[in-house]
Amino acid sequence: MQPEQSVSQKIVRNTKFNILGTFWGILVALFLTPYIIGHIGVERFGIWAIVAVLTGYFGLLDFGIGTSFIKYISEFYAKKDYEKVNQVVNTGVIFYSIFAALIIPLAFLIINPLLNVSNVPPELYSEARFVFLLGIIIFAVSNALSSLGAIQGGLQRMDITNKVEIAVSIPMIIGTIFFLERGYGLRGLMINNAIILVITSIINIIIAFKLLPELRFNPFLFTREMLKKLFDFGYKLQISRFAQLISFQTDKFLITYFLGIGLVTFYQLGSSVTQKLRQIPLLLVSAFVPAASEIEAKGGEGSLNELYLRGSKYLILVSIPLFLFLISNASLIMLAWMGEGYEMAALAIQILGVGYFANLVSGAASSIAVGVAKTEFEMKYGILMAILNLFLSIILIIKIGFIGALIGTTISLTIASLFFMKMFCNHLGSPLNDFIKLFYKPVIACIIPTLTILLSNYGFWLASTSSGRLINLGILGLNSVIFGGMYIVFILLTKYLDEYDRKLIKSKFPLLRYLLG
Repeated sequence: MQPEQSVSQKIVRNTKFNILGTFWGILVALFLTPYIIGHIGVERFGIWAIVAVLTGYFGLLDFGIGTSFIKYISEFYAKKDYEKVNQVVNTGVIFYSIFAALIIPLAFLIINPLLNVSNVPPELYSEARFVFLLGIIIFAVSNALSSLGAIQGGLQRMDITNKVEIAVSIPMIIGTIFFLERGYGLRGLMINNAIILVITSIINIIIAFKLLPELRFNPFLFTREMLKKLFDFGYKLQISRFAQLISFQTDKFLITYFLGIGLVTFYQLGSSVTQKLRQIPLLLVSAFVPAASEIEAKGGEGSLNELYLRGSKYLILVSIPLFLFLISNASLIMLAWMGEGYEMAALAIQILGVGYFANLVSGAASSIAVGVAKTEFEMKYGILMAILNLFLSIILIIKIGFIGALIGTTISLTIASLFFMKMFCNHLGSPLNDFIKLFYKPVIACIIPTLTILLSNYGFWLASTSSGRLINLGILGLNSVIFGGMYIVFILLTKYLDEYDRKLIKSKFPLLRYLLG
């Protein structure tokens, strides 16, 4: 029997596999998105994006129960209370089975009004209807099995989660190509999703019983007390989820309503690039929710402040150069990825990049707050963000069109994130100024690299947009080497990394040992 790993060891292991899984997912999306758009067109891809938004709204009807699974499985498992773990899992299965039985008929009742409001072209109506209804069924079934899948996260075995996702992505890619080449379009894409759901569910059920031999599936383990506990934790996060859906997704619906469904594709492409990049720094704190829950369960309150400051430091160290590189290379990225004609998507990347950056640097604090069940912070943050976003986006879209949606989202994300950090720091007793100080050196280290890339791009490379995707991709790669190399040199000169940081990096990432000296 292997010795139990420390919290820090679990965080490092899970982070490594989260990085691997996320990068693989980004690569798949980068290659599949142009292929999909090339086969179904801009309008159908806009429908695909809108269906995702509408499905997300149905997810708000579950009172946030699912958001509590990993937190409480982790907490009860740390205490070796397997009876409570079983109650969490079985309560989740029963609740979401009832939930599925309710929302599927509801979807059939309201599908027509939803599609009418979405201004779906008449010739695409039947496709959109099929995709939405099957999407809701897939969503409902996956929710019913979500507590079993949450065991991997609750036991801090995200290495397994990412291995499964990578493995399942292979048949997903094959299925996407098969259905599109056969001419099944949107219907084929959603049928493919249904097949992948079946494969993933079988794998996750098998893994759940192997990881946790004490696991028992018994409907009589459902308890109202456990459901109330899950509800009390989840409903506050659900408000935050609603706010995030508004801030990250509802702009697509507003653009469809006010400007037309074709423009949604440009917003979707720009926001997806920004969102994918946002995921990369967040990987550094992706294991913080169960880790913070374990620390709290074992009474290690002092360790939470250390976890927060170290996590924020590493998050800022990586996110500042990534987003400055993204913003300064937005046009080149779209030329290399999609070719000419996607200038509006590049604009979306540049404007949304500012707001997404402001949102992600609070990632360590947000994960810890969820891990210790301070979900009211997320709730208050979410309410502020939702109100600001709806108000600003509607007014600005009417006034200045497409760019108004981008500006409204960016302003709301920035203000709400500052508000959240103030609340969290007050609770933890950590001065907000300690957080702000973490930005100085990375910002200084990025000044010369950013100016260099901007001058080379707008003074030379972007003067000729007809270079072709491969050449633009090569230029983008060269820019990344130049920017990254200069940033590393300057960040080392600023001595941002202390002795603890250096030892941690050397021990966990041996390839960087020579770079750190």
